[in-house]
Amino acid sequence: MNPRLLEAHSLIGTEPDVAAKICSEVLNQNPNDPEALFVLCSTFIKAERWGIAATLARRCTELVPHKYQAWSNLGLALSACNQSDEARKALKKALKIKPDATPPLNNLALMEVHECNPQLAIAYADRSLAINPDQKDVKESRGYAQLMLHNWAEGWEGYEAMIDNSPFRIMKPLRGEPYWAGEKGCNLFVRSEQGIGDEISFLSIMGEARRDNQIVYETDARLEGLVRRSFPGLEVHGTRYMKPRGWTAEVDTSCLVGTFGKHYRQKDEDFPGTPYLVADPERRLQWRALLDTLPGKKIGIAWTGGLANTFRHRRSFNLEGLLPILSKDATWVSLQYKDPTAEIAEFQAKHGIQIHHWKRASEAQDYDETAALVAELDCVVSVTTAAIHLAGALGKKAYVLVPNRPRWWYGMTGSKSVWYDSIELFRQTDKWPVEMVAERL
Repeated sequence: MNPRLLEAHSLIGTEPDVAAKICSEVLNQNPNDPEALFVLCSTFIKAERWGIAATLARRCTELVPHKYQAWSNLGLALSACNQSDEARKALKKALKIKPDATPPLNNLALMEVHECNPQLAIAYADRSLAINPDQKDVKESRGYAQLMLHNWAEGWEGYEAMIDNSPFRIMKPLRGEPYWAGEKGCNLFVRSEQGIGDEISFLSIMGEARRDNQIVYETDARLEGLVRRSFPGLEVHGTRYMKPRGWTAEVDTSCLVGTFGKHYRQKDEDFPGTPYLVADPERRLQWRALLDTLPGKKIGIAWTGGLANTFRHRRSFNLEGLLPILSKDATWVSLQYKDPTAEIAEFQAKHGIQIHHWKRASEAQDYDETAALVAELDCVVSVTTAAIHLAGALGKKAYVLVPNRPRWWYGMTGSKSVWYDSIELFRQTDKWPVEMVAERL
């Protein structure tokens, strides 16, 4: 490879803009330089700029069709662009060129996790791990597939593989203490991880972990008050995203909150499903006073969930799609975490249906406010988003519209959740079951 392109390749993870500039300079001299196109494609993959990456990868396969890495990159990028059938073809083409290549096997395993084909994902991961057993990212993909199937022990092992190797699973210990291996009687520092909904679900295990250990907990600032009230006596600091923390504690060991799953949730029967969060009683009284001025049942509604990289397009509706539900006689309360007022106004003008959106609760920087509102509603109707975890943790009845390719929390089948007794799952088949949910209200 051109020495300049070798330099660019080495900079992909640390200085992607510099890497892209070097590739661009090479391509200015030869627009069809396959090595420059390949490195530039890899740079855009690292930046999750999938459309550009797919275009560059496709050009690479035209110029060097014998290069399995180009087909593997094309498959990965197409998968991220939700072109699963074409992605599979590209990845299988890579394997035809080199049957023992781990990158296409790894990309197939990850894609089948995202497509909710856990058995296929496990098969591809096992093939790759047989070639190289030290691949943490592949173990993680395999773990998610096992969690989908409620094979908890194997699933948690894979989930743990990426600690400190994923931006969503960074430990940052207090004093360089070792990672917790499940011992009891420890002074244990626990750090939150992932998103708000993920953290709320893992907090369902906090009570059991506290019985076995003295715990100091670092959380998202938005959850600090709610966590402190729900677990009296727990030392809580809302400094997860702060530098420096501004506090310290004497601890023996530390872990991320998701690690509780490995030690306390080995089978379905280990999930009690009972509520564990406690909303602020004073704020509840305030919301109750407001809600009592409104007619009928008070039902919370959330219709979008996730980010672009967590499949928002699968998990989200527009309000028109929920018309069979919203036509029911009720007071509707938005639980949208981003401002939906323009969409609500347009919907109301067309259908005469009012949806209340109180920014201080739904877009709250203090989740105590959201929890107090949800606790006073009659029920919640939502797509798969943090509002569901909150409702379940509070023991509030909730009806969940689950996409046909859900995240692992929702399992693959059934109408019940192992995490929360109070939520009922309505799974998408050939169409969304909005009429079925409407019948329950």
